[in-house]
Order: sequence, then structure tokens, then C-alpha cells
Amino acid sequence: MVQQRSPLLIFLLISVITAPLPTFAQRRKAVKVRAPQVLERNVRAELGFLASDAMQGRLSASNYERVAAEYVGSMFRQFGLQPGGDTDATNNRGFVQRVPLETARFASAPTVTAGGKSWQYGKDFLVTGIRVGGLSGDLQIVEGDTAPAKGSVSIIRIPENSNLQQQQNLMRTARISQAAAIVLLESDRARQQREAGARLPPVAARLAGDQSPQFAPVFSFSKEAFAELAGLGNGTRVEFAGDLRPDPTAATWNAIGFLQGSDPNGEAIMLSAHLDHLGVNERGTGDTIFNGADDDASGCVAVLEMARALSSGQRPRRTIYFICFGSEERGGYGARYFIDHSPVPLEKIVADITFEMLGRPDAKVPPNTLWLTGYERSTLGPELARQGARLVADPHPEQNFFQRSDNYTLALRGVVAHTVSSFGLHPDYHRVTDDLSKIDFAFMTRSIDSMIQPIRWLANSTFRPAWLPGKQPTRN
Repeated sequence: MVQQRSPLLIFLLISVITAPLPTFAQRRKAVKVRAPQVLERNVRAELGFLASDAMQGRLSASNYERVAAEYVGSMFRQFGLQPGGDTDATNNRGFVQRVPLETARFASAPTVTAGGKSWQYGKDFLVTGIRVGGLSGDLQIVEGDTAPAKGSVSIIRIPENSNLQQQQNLMRTARISQAAAIVLLESDRARQQREAGARLPPVAARLAGDQSPQFAPVFSFSKEAFAELAGLGNGTRVEFAGDLRPDPTAATWNAIGFLQGSDPNGEAIMLSAHLDHLGVNERGTGDTIFNGADDDASGCVAVLEMARALSSGQRPRRTIYFICFGSEERGGYGARYFIDHSPVPLEKIVADITFEMLGRPDAKVPPNTLWLTGYERSTLGPELARQGARLVADPHPEQNFFQRSDNYTLALRGVVAHTVSSFGLHPDYHRVTDDLSKIDFAFMTRSIDSMIQPIRWLANSTFRPAWLPGKQPTRN
């Protein structure tokens, strides 16, 4: 007697037999898909705070920079990091580190004198980047790509048809040549500022006991004063002087948290960015806030999201320091102080990865790709790329970006340190237009997420990056 099967059972058997099997490509895709560890809503929230108008441009060494440090520190606490900042009166350590500065302010308008003539700040010229009460040098008129002499006061005649990049290159050449000062013909914007009654020059500051060379300040002269100074000719002695009064209250601020590793040798890696930007143009009209959404609130968000993701997994082999430095825009004071007071012996710091300007894609590299400054200098970039990081060499070598972020401070001390970026030389750099409306949040989120696994690998591996022969930067 043949046993009859129910229609329902027969239907189920046929469904199983005839169901299409997943193809190899489908199975492979299923294995490779990884849920993102960085969420766009978190990126938007963090960047929305740091680059908001309420933060007033996070001016270096200001209370707004300190608020940014406190915010980042509060997020580090939320993620379960250990504090790496200062201790309070009860010996409890926090996430914020105060960096004391030797600071002074001009009590009256400083002057420039040469060839028996004199020009006054606010009436005839403005100056930025001044960190000393006085300086002097022989006048040198620089034409074309000529490099000025060391210690000279260099008048740079910028061609009328030059673009911003060419102008920046000329000034960078003067700084690399260690000119004492740079003199330019004022722009329309600088003229409007001067005629509106510019305040005395910004604070002159330096780290306590710092003996490092000063960067050349930039003087912008009125058309008449520029012509008078240039008319004195090469070799004329030029002097700048003013009455400086000390300000003992000045400080900049770092935010520091860390994940303690299990390595008995105490090796560590650093993930860093900078908190500060340019503050507010108090004499401007319309939008006057330098929000610094790309520069470098985007880098701070990268550090925050790295901390969020890496703290949620297993304890790393190497200790990971998450740091947002203060006063990068004014000379890298936060980074320099940290490295001078490093909680880890410098030889134990395996690498520093600085994040700067990740808010927009760079058209000079493939889609969804980041670049690494100094890629060709060490084994770090190529190895991270082998581990899945979407990193290529810096496509703008003429900009010398390797030396223009906090990574360089560490690199000069021997630490293998580079900057990850996607800055495509957009026109909003150091402008009030670098705001949230210009950020490509989807790109930024994918970019940060793409670095999580390679950095997790670096934190747990025994690989130790090294400088390639002749490529380690040194102090001149």
C-alpha cells in the first residue's frame, strides 16, 4: 500500500528543491559586507556643534577653544576613555590639558622705520603673525620666484594675475628661507579693515621657555607706504618696534583621552587633530565668523569617531591616544607642549596619524579616497593601504602639506607622523565660507569609517613603521 503525502508537504518539498541557490558572487558579497561603524547622524551632530556660530570660530588660545576642548573631553568620557589631561586640587585627572603661554599685548600702535621714514600700525599698515616686540633686517625686493635672504625684510611683488595658491607659494618660500618679515601690498579687504580702525595686533605668544625660531610675520602696507618703502632700495635697514606688556593669564588647550593597551612594552599610537581656527573678523560686515568646518572641525570629528569605534571593541594591544590639540593655527603650541611633556617615551610612540580637512572629496584622487602627506617618506602609508585603507600619496606636493600640520612637530622628534586629508585646495580655506553648508557629510562619514579597520589593525599588530633612508625630517 502506497502512503499518500499531503498536498502541503509536497508543496514544501518542491519549494525547497526548486529554490535558486545563491551564486558565488552573492555568497562572496555577503561575506564582505560590513556594517558601518561610523554613522552620519553622529558626524553631523559633532561637526554641528564644533563649527556652529555659537563657537565663534574657536580662536586659538581663546575661551571658545577651551569650550571645544571641554566638549571633546566630555565625549571621550562618554566613550569610556581614560583621561590624559590635568589633575585638579583633589588629584582627579580630567580630559583637558592647559598649555601655558608666554604672551604679551601691544600697549600702543607699533611702528616700522627705515631710511629716516616711519609708518604706523593702523594708519599705514597691518601685521599678522607677529610674535615678538621688535625685529629688524635688510630690505630685499623679491621678484618672481627668487628666494629671499635669511633675516631679510622681504618686499614681495605679487603679480596682479596670480591666484591664491601662487601667492601662498611665494610667502611659503620666504618663510622657508627664514626671512625676518614679509611685506605685501595690502588687499582691498585689508585696506577696508585698516580704514575701519583695526585694533592693535593680535597677541604675541610662545610656549614658556621656547627657543624655536619664529615664523616671519606678514605686513600689509597701504599703496602709498608700500611705494615709499620699496623706493628705499635693497639693503636699507628696516626696523619694527612696539611696547609689549606681558599677559600672564594666556593659555591654549588640549583634549586628551586614551585606551590602555595590553602590550607590556608600553607601545602606543596617536590619533590627532586640532581644535582651533581663526575666530571672528570683528571689523567685517555680513558673515564674520570663521567657522572652520573643514579646517579642522572635520579632523576633530574623525578623532571622536575613531574613539567611539575603537573603544567599543576588545582592548587593543597598543595604547591609543586620542588628542585634539590647541593653537595649531598660531604655531602648533598644543602639539609642541604635549610632545615636550609626553606621557609615553617618544621611542614608544609607534606612529601619529593626524586628521585634517576631511569634509570634502579631492578631485585629484579617485572617488572615496584620502591622501597621506609624506606618503613616500615612511613605510606607514603603504602598509595601511595594504590593510585596506583608501590612502594614496598627496597629490599636491608643491603645497608642502607634510610640514603644515601638527604631525610635523612629532616628526621632527623622530615619531613616524603623517596627516590624512582630502583637501582639494578649495577656495574656502581660511575664509568665513568654510562652514557646515559646504561639508559633504556622506563622503566624510565613509572616509572616517574606511580608516577604522586599518587603524585597529595597527593598534593590534607588531608592525612598526619606519622612516625610509634619508626621508626623516630634521631640524635645520
